[in-house]
Amino acid sequence: MVENPEIRGRERFELSLPSGTRKAVLTAVGAGLAVGWLELAEVLAQRAFDPRISMDSLRTNRHFFWMIPAADLALFAAAGLVVALLSRVAPGLVRRQAWRGLAGLAALALLLAFEGLHLGAGVALAAGIGWRLGPLLQRVVERYRRLVLVALTVAATGLAALTVIGSARVASAEARALSGLPEAPEGAPNLLWIILDNVRADSMSLYGRDRPTTPNLDRLALEGVRFTQARSPAPWTLPSHASMFTGEWCHRLSFGYDRALDDARPTVAEGLSELGYSTAGFVGNTYYGNRRYGLGRGFARYEDCYENEAVSPFEVVRSSGLGRRVLQALGYSIHVAKGGTSARKSAAMINRDVLGWIDGRPRDRPFFAFLNYYDAHGPFIPPDGPGPRFGMAALPEREQAEILSRRQRHLSGKSKPNDGPADRIEREATAVFIDGYESCIASLDRRIGQLLEELKRRGLRENTLIVVTSDHGEHFQERGFSGHGLSVYRREVHVPLLIFPPTRFRAPARREVSEPVSLRDLAATSVHLLGLADRATFPGRSLARFWTEEGYRPRKSPVISEVAHQSHLQPVPWIPATLGQVRSVVADGKVYIRTGDGREELYDLRADPDERSNLAGAAAVQPPVGHFRDLLDQLLADADPPVDATASAPGHVNKTKYPD
Repeated sequence: MVENPEIRGRERFELSLPSGTRKAVLTAVGAGLAVGWLELAEVLAQRAFDPRISMDSLRTNRHFFWMIPAADLALFAAAGLVVALLSRVAPGLVRRQAWRGLAGLAALALLLAFEGLHLGAGVALAAGIGWRLGPLLQRVVERYRRLVLVALTVAATGLAALTVIGSARVASAEARALSGLPEAPEGAPNLLWIILDNVRADSMSLYGRDRPTTPNLDRLALEGVRFTQARSPAPWTLPSHASMFTGEWCHRLSFGYDRALDDARPTVAEGLSELGYSTAGFVGNTYYGNRRYGLGRGFARYEDCYENEAVSPFEVVRSSGLGRRVLQALGYSIHVAKGGTSARKSAAMINRDVLGWIDGRPRDRPFFAFLNYYDAHGPFIPPDGPGPRFGMAALPEREQAEILSRRQRHLSGKSKPNDGPADRIEREATAVFIDGYESCIASLDRRIGQLLEELKRRGLRENTLIVVTSDHGEHFQERGFSGHGLSVYRREVHVPLLIFPPTRFRAPARREVSEPVSLRDLAATSVHLLGLADRATFPGRSLARFWTEEGYRPRKSPVISEVAHQSHLQPVPWIPATLGQVRSVVADGKVYIRTGDGREELYDLRADPDERSNLAGAAAVQPPVGHFRDLLDQLLADADPPVDATASAPGHVNKTKYPD
C-alpha cells in the first residue's frame, strides 16, 4: 500500500502540536517573548525614522523598553492558557488551527504597534498572515527546536536583565544627572518659573478685572515688578514655552503640533544645569507640556503624566499595541486628553510635588524649578474645596450642564421649542464658561499663595528669583472666537507677568512697567538676575533694564507674536490661524497684524486696547502701515532686532544691533 504524503504531512502537523496545558502555555510564552522583542525594535525604529508625535506616544511609560516585551509575554501566556482550555472542548479544531491562530496573534501584535492603524484592517491582515504562515512557523519550530529553545532562553534572560538594569537606571536618572554636574557658583540664587497655563490678563483682578480673581497675586505684586503689557510669543502652549525656554522668537524654532522642539538651541534648564543647578519641571499640561515635545530637555527631573512614571500591571499591558486594544475593549481610557479632567494634575498636586522635591534636593546646589499649572484650562470646572464661585459657576452642575446642552443643540441645529432665542442661549453658555474660568483662576491664585508662603516658611523666598506669567490667553466669544491658538489678538497674547527679584536685585516696591514686553526675554532676564549672564547667554534683552538703572529710560524693543499651527485645517475666513502664518508686532504704541492671506490690521493700543478700529486703511495714521510692514519683515529676516524700533523714521527701520 502506497502512503499518501499529504495525509502523512497532515498527521505529523497535528501530532506535533503541544498537548496539555503546560505545553500550550509554554509555546505561547515563547511566541510572546519573540513578539515582544520584535515589537520593541519596531517601536524604536518608528521613532528613529518617523519622529512625529501622536496621542498614543504621549502616554509612553519611561519603562517602555522592558514593559513592551513583558506585556506581550503576559498576553501570549494568557492566550496559551485559553488555547489549552479550548483543547479540552474541541481538541480537533485546536490541533488543526492552533499554529495559525498563534501566527495570526503574533502578526496582529506587531501590526498594532504601528500608531494609527485601524483595528479592523489590522485584524483582517493578521488573519491572512496567520493562515498562510501558521504551518510554516510550526515546521520551522519543529525542525530547529533546539535552536529555538536557546534563542528563547537568551530572550528571557535578556528581558530579566533589561527589567532590573533599566528600572534601576530610570529610578537613578536624576541622581546620575546631578552627579555629573560641576560645582554651582557660590551663593547663586534659586529660580522658580510659575506658568499659569491659559490665563489671560483680562480675567485677573491684578489687571483690573472687577471681581476678586487674584487676591494673592494682587498682594504679592506689591513686593515685585508688575508688567502691564506683557505679550506671549504665541497663543498656544508649545511655541510659547519653547520661546520662553530658549529666548528665541517662534519663527526661528523648529516644532509643530506633531513635532518636538528640536535641540538646535539650548534651553534655560540646560544652561543652568551646566552651571551646577538642580533642575526639575512639574507639568500640569500633560499634552503639549509632555516630555515628548522636547520641553523636558535639560531637566534632571521632569514630571508630566504620573502614569508615565508608574510601574504597575496596567502600565505593563498598555505599553504594547495589543495590550492597549485589550484595555480599550475592557473600557479603560489609554490616551492623554487635551481638555478633559480625568487625568489632570491639580495645582495642589503640583505644589505637593515641587515642595517634596525642594525638601529632598541637594542642599549644596541652587535649584531651577519650572511649574506649569493647568487648572484654568478648559473645560473650566473649578476644583472642589474652598474658593469663590463667580456668577453661573455657583449654579448646581445640573443647571450648568443644561445651559451647555442647549447651546450644543443650537449649534447642531437640533434646538427644542423651549430652548429660547439663539442670542440668549449663546450668552448664557458664554457666561458659564467665563464664570467657571475665572473661578478656576481664583482657585489657582489661592494655591500659588500657599506655595509662596511655604517657600517663605522654608527661608527660600529671599534668595529665589520668582517669575509668574502665563503662556497664552483665551477668547470667550470676543470677536466671535472661542478658545486659543486662533489669532494674535490681545485676549490670546496679553498675559500677566510678575517678577520678584532676589534680594541683591530687589526692585523698588510697587514697581510697574507699562512698556510692551515679550516673554521671549525671560531666559535672558533670568540669567541676568541670577548674576550668571556672563556664563549662560540667551537671545533677547533682560527686562531688569526697567529698574536696575536709576533714571534710565529703557530703549523699547519690538514685541512679536505669531501662530500658524491651525493652517493644516480647512481654511475658515474668520479664523486667521487657518489662513496661514499670522504675525503681529507691537511698536510705537500700536499693534500691526498680518495674516497669511496678506490682510493687514493696525490698532492704537492706547486709544483702542480692544483692537476694534482697524487703522490700516487710514491715510493719516502715523507711522504709516508701510513702516510696520517693513519693521516686521526686518525682524523676521534679522538674527537680532534693531536697537530701538520706535526711534526709526516712518518707512525706515534702524538696522543698528544691540548686544544680547
